[in-house]
Amino acid sequence: MYSDQTKEDERLTYHADLLSQLSNPKRLEVCIHLSDHEEDVNSLAKRLGISQSALSQHLTRLHQAGIVKVRRQAQFRYYTCDHPGVQRILKTLSEILETDPVRTAPDVADSSERSKS
Repeated sequence: MYSDQTKEDERLTYHADLLSQLSNPKRLEVCIHLSDHEEDVNSLAKRLGISQSALSQHLTRLHQAGIVKVRRQAQFRYYTCDHPGVQRILKTLSEILETDPVRTAPDVADSSERSKS
């Protein structure tokens, strides 16, 4: 029988893994693009400017973590990210940054200059 602490530990481990998957900039970008529509690997690779091989590795990790879903149709695979927790995280990131999280990243030089002031 599992104790409440064991269940809590499992829940925390699951959430930590989810955040770990999203901590990679490319995987985060993949989730952002797949959060509002389904897309095949070829189209997504072109949109993100990465190789199909690299994208497939990211998609495999995201799929294994339960973050993205895959639908097979003939020889094509279509991916989507409709994980409720990830949707909330992406929405929160967008609200915090007050814009699209992919297109607005702070300039490292700017932030280091601000910290000196």
